[in-house]
Amino acid sequence: MKRILFGLAASTLAIAAAAPASAAIFIGVSINGGPITQVALDGGTGSVNYNVTNGGVFFNTNGTGYPLLGQPNLLTQSVNVGQFGANGGTVSIYITQTDLNAFAGALTSTFTSNTIANATVALSTYYSAANALFGGTLLQSANFSGTGTFAGVNPLTLNLPFSETVRYDLVFGPGAGNFNGTANLTMVAVPEPATWGLMILGFAGLGYTVRRRNKVSMRVRYA
Repeated sequence: MKRILFGLAASTLAIAAAAPASAAIFIGVSINGGPITQVALDGGTGSVNYNVTNGGVFFNTNGTGYPLLGQPNLLTQSVNVGQFGANGGTVSIYITQTDLNAFAGALTSTFTSNTIANATVALSTYYSAANALFGGTLLQSANFSGTGTFAGVNPLTLNLPFSETVRYDLVFGPGAGNFNGTANLTMVAVPEPATWGLMILGFAGLGYTVRRRNKVSMRVRYA
């Protein structure tokens, strides 16, 4: 019985420690509703940055995911923006993590507006079962015209590979404007049915062993 229990435990650990996919993180930018241009790629390091001044907009954007974080966590620190010309404009930033492992659990979307001036901001998160860049099925969204926070949770079951995206839509009025905030995706893992089955079988075996030992220890011999 002990050998069986140890074997069950080893099988459970093997399932939980399955080798992850080689996730990658991309940053894309769209100006005034135009096409999305890929501007940065992490190259497998788990961290990507886009620090550029372009067309009067200063970008200071990054994303962190696998392998620095466990899949499918994706943390971002968003944008500081200088003057966007006399007429203002819209800046959309997309941060996508692709090639993620199968997932059964929940994803928590957490948005924070730290500082904001002369702007309104929409933050949103997506997943794509087709492993697409820069979009997919909406998870959560929130609008900010001042400082604040938002959090929402989505149960999710996906086969590999899939992708997830954090999106920032910033609308600036004429003159100077700025925004600093975060949009993060974090996982709440739930064991898969096969893992639950092994765990239940393992607990049943442990219960049988303990019960059998108790019965043996309580036997009384009469002369």
